[in-house]
Amino acid sequence: MTQRIQAARSIMPKADQAIVEKALSLAEGFAQRASEADRARRLPPESVAELRQSGLLALNIPKGSGGLEANYATMMQVTEIFGAACASTAWCFLNHTATVLMSRALLREKSAPYIRQVVEEGAILAHAQAPSGKTEAAPGGFVATGSWPFVSFSNYSQWVFLSTMVDGPPPDWTSSNGETTPPAHNRWLWLKLDGLGVTIADTWNAMAMRATMSNDVILDNVSVSEELAPVVVRPQPETVWVPNEPPNLRLPYTHIRALMGGVMLGIAQAALAETLDYAAGTNMTVDGNAKTSMPGNQFAVADAAMYIESARAYLYQQVYAFMERAESGEAFALNDAISVQMACLVARENAQKAVDRLFGIRGAHGLSETSNFERYYRDVRIGTLHSFLAPDLERELIGKHYFGIPADVQPRWA
Repeated sequence: MTQRIQAARSIMPKADQAIVEKALSLAEGFAQRASEADRARRLPPESVAELRQSGLLALNIPKGSGGLEANYATMMQVTEIFGAACASTAWCFLNHTATVLMSRALLREKSAPYIRQVVEEGAILAHAQAPSGKTEAAPGGFVATGSWPFVSFSNYSQWVFLSTMVDGPPPDWTSSNGETTPPAHNRWLWLKLDGLGVTIADTWNAMAMRATMSNDVILDNVSVSEELAPVVVRPQPETVWVPNEPPNLRLPYTHIRALMGGVMLGIAQAALAETLDYAAGTNMTVDGNAKTSMPGNQFAVADAAMYIESARAYLYQQVYAFMERAESGEAFALNDAISVQMACLVARENAQKAVDRLFGIRGAHGLSETSNFERYYRDVRIGTLHSFLAPDLERELIGKHYFGIPADVQPRWA
């Protein structure tokens, strides 16, 4: 893994090397505990404590608020390093980082005490993207009941954003051009996870990313004040979500999702590195020749390496383009966002192709839970299963952009 990161540094010279070194030092422990975490379906307390103590939970918080204010190159490298070490840890870290952005964007100045908790105490933030539950207006706010699935990092988080629908149009809605009054609007409920009426249900019995603790959060008549239930209108992909950001963080909304490409490439690179070690020390079952001597295995390694390195080059190219635009102060265009979406999709799909190609070298041994490869094979699939990043949906949006068709024009694939 260390050799892998050295190679990445030459491609990402603008990354903050001190932060990269810190991530690499943490990754060694994450990798050692990855199998244990997978079996227990929960991140070990040691890994979470190290994350909190490292300060990396404040990766995308401005320095003025006590954070690291890391640039995009650094964010991508950290997620890739963690992905190579333990995919579940990387996934949890990425979801926390996304929630930090969401809390600053949606709560604005009211987010200050929660951001301070992240910086000073290593507080962990979580969220559930799919609108769920039943939320009704009540004096001073709302009352919510129901179940919210896929809350990653739930068992260690202090605060959570839960997406929900509330009957009626948003408060400032006005009709224009005869537009039909919307029957409901989206709000995000900001809650303390150990609050009254809030429970975490142990529902995450998944095939992949087993240790992400992506459990259900259950609410039983939980009250949320109006100020902690902001109305949400999803920003355009090219929109910088938090106004007046410092240059390193002045990035479009899309950037946070594209970090998943780094996680998946990290998994694929770990699979490649371990397969090279495995093949070098193993002979063929039938004729006793070294696995490395077989042309089919040589082809598989070549294909996997090309899938990974071509995807990384493309992804990092777009990272640099984002950084240059942010530093220049120019407004981002839709084409910028589409470009990074394409690069992320290529990274996620190529990572899965690489691991699938390497499986042939492992043969039946690749199914054994005594090695890491079986976990890589399962975890890399999440890159193409996330509902908001489904490949067909991404292709629809990319294709419409190139045809000059607005994204919301029917028919829609998803």
